[in-house]
Amino acid sequence: MGQRYPYPIRREPTGTQGGVGYFLDCFLPDIFDLKQVLTYCKYQNTRRFGMLDLKSMRVPEITRRDRVHELENQVRATATRPISSTVYLGLGHSTTSGVGADKNALHDHERALLRGKGFKTQYFGPSHGANLLLQFEELSRFVKDILQRLPTLEKSRILWKNQPHDLSAGLILPEFDTLVSLIPEQTRTDTLVQEYFETLETTYRILHAPTFFRKYKEFWTSSRDSSLVFLVQLLLVCASTNCAVAGNPSGFVGRSTVCRDAAVKWIEVCESWLELQSHKHMTLEVFQIRVLLVIAKKLNCIKIKREWTVSGHLLRQAMSSGLHREPTFLSNTISVFDQEMRRRLWFTILELDIQNSLDRGMGASIGALDWDTLPPLNLHDEDFDETTEKMPPARPMTEFTRTSFLCLAHQHLPLRLEIISRVNSVRTCLESDTVIELDQRIRQTLDSLPKWSDHTASAMAEALSELLLYEMLLLMHQPFAVQLDAAARHFYSRAARRNAALSTMRIFTGLPPSRRRTYLNLRDDLFRACLATCHDLVVSTRSKEELLQDPTVAEDLMEQAVNVMEERIKRLGQGFHTYWLTCSALGLLHSKSSPGEPAEKFAQATADRVATLQNYLMSQQIQPVPGSNGVEDMTMSTANTLVGMSAQPTPGSHLPELDPFVTTTTDPFNTFSETLFDFDITDLWHFGGIGGTTHY
Repeated sequence: MGQRYPYPIRREPTGTQGGVGYFLDCFLPDIFDLKQVLTYCKYQNTRRFGMLDLKSMRVPEITRRDRVHELENQVRATATRPISSTVYLGLGHSTTSGVGADKNALHDHERALLRGKGFKTQYFGPSHGANLLLQFEELSRFVKDILQRLPTLEKSRILWKNQPHDLSAGLILPEFDTLVSLIPEQTRTDTLVQEYFETLETTYRILHAPTFFRKYKEFWTSSRDSSLVFLVQLLLVCASTNCAVAGNPSGFVGRSTVCRDAAVKWIEVCESWLELQSHKHMTLEVFQIRVLLVIAKKLNCIKIKREWTVSGHLLRQAMSSGLHREPTFLSNTISVFDQEMRRRLWFTILELDIQNSLDRGMGASIGALDWDTLPPLNLHDEDFDETTEKMPPARPMTEFTRTSFLCLAHQHLPLRLEIISRVNSVRTCLESDTVIELDQRIRQTLDSLPKWSDHTASAMAEALSELLLYEMLLLMHQPFAVQLDAAARHFYSRAARRNAALSTMRIFTGLPPSRRRTYLNLRDDLFRACLATCHDLVVSTRSKEELLQDPTVAEDLMEQAVNVMEERIKRLGQGFHTYWLTCSALGLLHSKSSPGEPAEKFAQATADRVATLQNYLMSQQIQPVPGSNGVEDMTMSTANTLVGMSAQPTPGSHLPELDPFVTTTTDPFNTFSETLFDFDITDLWHFGGIGGTTHY
């Protein structure tokens, strides 16, 4: 039944000075029909006037007919579209979601997800990796089929929820002795620091290598002379690579591996120390810790749902300190050393926030006109220090330095920001002509990337420079490549997306194991590339024209990607959702490439593979020692029993010269982003676009 809604109307009666208030007393049926509404409506005054003639409202007939036609169209659409915004915003609001949109482009409600109820919701925008499932119903059904073949998953979930979660409830204060006790023994720490500088400090720039290594040597000579701020930096460096370097004990503590559990405890202590620091008296070292903390959390998959908000907060902290403004323009009291470090930190923070925005499906937090900080100079760290009064000239981009990646990324940063804003916009949709223009600009940038002679040192910078651009290409073309008529209308977008996806997988799988695992946690583009490749090849099996004559290359790359994700779970304990979806996509691809075999065979094989990994994780659980917590618990959880309690080198040991460009580590580890074994895996289907999903 309908309800009565008094609606105030105001008009100017003839011959009166002021307005008189009236009410529109309408009985609105449950199914809106404007003709019924007008039949039921009665216009009454508030005791002083009689019935009003409809003609007195002076509504033009043509306007009324147009409105009736508009409302009837909206009613027809309710059966085939998500809940209309008019239900919430009122019938007078426009139903269009954007301006200047391509009529063939996907609407926002087809490209974004709003998961949850009330205010307990999570939003995932168009560039989020799993959003492809909204347009790829065949994979969605295949994944749900696999889920039904895993009855042990719910049992494992119940077992996990019944286990004690907090194994170390004691409060640990970030005091000097505590921090020193948490530093691993010297050989292990050397390896972790080496890995950090070889991997992360050849792309993102946070620490000044000569300054750090000078303090590092002093620490092993006399730990009591070290500062608290350096100990925090060192712990965060170790936490960033602890799961990526071989030598950790095996086993799981709840959802985490033992090595991740140790890294999480180090990070928590460092975060506690940071929270005690004054915001008024900021120093370079404290700001470096802020950035290291964000990276260490991301590499260990800590609070992954907060990554975007955390990096955005870091960006605003940087802006509140003025890092977005060029220091030489506004101040003459900042040393040249601090000026250069401010530039490096600013563009590192920008890159971290941009990546988190992409992985969450959000627009960029900042525009290209919101900063004027000059790009960092292409210099070796050894070219300047705290005593430098005048910076040397920058080295040519053909000469690789640890800062070369940031210098290159700055050149196309405005272009990437423009693409991100268009891809994740809730007001506009990408148009095909715009995509072609942006595609040409991206490819010109790819062609102009330098090839450095020292490939060993520059491997990470080269790989990440290409990944940034291939990620843009994939995201730009995906809205067109997933359309039903893409084979005919958007042939180029299909080809461009496939090329970008295959290139992304080839770059990732070609990296050394430790580097591959590290950047798997920092970025979601491998996951996107796998789903995009699966979608493209599955669609190709129904098409008369195939873009790739031999799909075995793509299948092999996807198999390698799944192996990387599986290894990450075994070494870190995180990334199960990503692994599960990618494994399902690979199973669907095998099914389509073998039409003579029943699809159930491949679904069962995929379910068995997931179940095998699940059983491995459950079998590796380590029972907590009753009554153990606090510092002792942490020190016993680290890689090799932390004999560095006194932070003194062992007798006769030699401290090697740690050159960040020389690889000394052996086989390391694997990582990614998303929660590991949430055991809330069934909740993904409030997220995957099927059954109960709220579209936005």
